[in-house]
Amino acid sequence: MSPSETTIPTATVYACVPDIVPRHIAGDTILVAVRGELARLERLHVLNTVGEHIWGLLDGRRTVAEVSADVAETFDTDAATALEDVAEFLADLEDAGLATVISSGT
Repeated sequence: MSPSETTIPTATVYACVPDIVPRHIAGDTILVAVRGELARLERLHVLNTVGEHIWGLLDGRRTVAEVSADVAETFDTDAATALEDVAEFLADLEDAGLATVISSGT
C-alpha cells in the first residue's frame, strides 16, 4: 500500500497485539508471536529503527497524530512525511495482525 492510498484518521489509536513480543537479535528487532493464531505463522517481522520506535509507542493511548509528531521530532523529519510513513506502517501492522485499532478516531 502506498502512502497516498493509506488514509487513517489522525485521532485513531492503535495498540500492539498482546501475543507479540519484540526480540533483539544481532542488532535487529524481530516481532515474535508467542501464542495464538499468529504463533503458527511461518514468517518473521523485522523492524528497522523507526519501526521499532513506532512499535514502542503503540500503547493503546496515543493517537496516530501523537505517534507521528513523536516520529517527526525524534527522527528530524517534517510532519507530513512522518504522518505518511506512520500511517503506512500502521496499516501494514494491522494487515499482518500485529496491531489493532483501539479507537477509530471518528
